[in-house]
Amino acid sequence: MSARNITAERLLALIETYGADVDAYPEDERDSARALLTAEPQTFAAAVEEARSLDMLLQAVPAVDTPADLRARLIDSAPKPAKAAGRRWRLPVWIPAGAIASLSLGLFAGMSVAQTSTPAQEDQAQQLVYAALGFDTYSMDLEDEAPQ
Repeated sequence: MSARNITAERLLALIETYGADVDAYPEDERDSARALLTAEPQTFAAAVEEARSLDMLLQAVPAVDTPADLRARLIDSAPKPAKAAGRRWRLPVWIPAGAIASLSLGLFAGMSVAQTSTPAQEDQAQQLVYAALGFDTYSMDLEDEAPQ
């Protein structure tokens, strides 16, 4: 962010979150915050003073040294991350098995019911298709044979 697009509300939020030290702010907002604090010091004086007093109180608290065995027990008792699986979800076994079984049964039934055709039947079917589409003189032959 630059100094021209940081708002007063954002600077107040930074002061409340990170304290009075501008060096503790996020890197991309430090320069903008410094520029706005320099440009309008009276606007943020109360918030900066309150943050300074809180910073001093927090610095006065002694550092807590956690014993190594307590730290180890805490880490061991923490929930373990779930192991990553190769696939996130799996189909039940019966779905692919059912698909393969139905495909096999359909192919078997189709092959056992299919009839072979003779060349004469193929010629008759071809003449019928041509006559239906109007590409042959088959319909004229019918007219000639029709009783008058």
